[in-house]
Amino acid sequence: MKNVGDVIGAFLIGVAVGTVIGILYAPQSGEETRRILSEKGSQTIEELNQKINNLKEEFERLRKEASKFTNEFLGKFTDKFEKKSEAKVD
Repeated sequence: MKNVGDVIGAFLIGVAVGTVIGILYAPQSGEETRRILSEKGSQTIEELNQKINNLKEEFERLRKEASKFTNEFLGKFTDKFEKKSEAKVD
């Protein structure tokens, strides 16, 4: 999960740097620049929301997989423990 945080952090830094450079070199009026920044901001928010949703889905998939693995492991462990207990009683 740390890598995901690094990627998101790098993405946000890239967006900020790109925005500043765009403002400094913008040939259009202030009103036009504000409109463009607003559109870019909306696009960035949509992209981030999509990435967050993808992360949530991946996390849920991994959680289910881990739960399944744990249940299988506990089932096998319990079976072996019960067999050893039965063997000692006989």
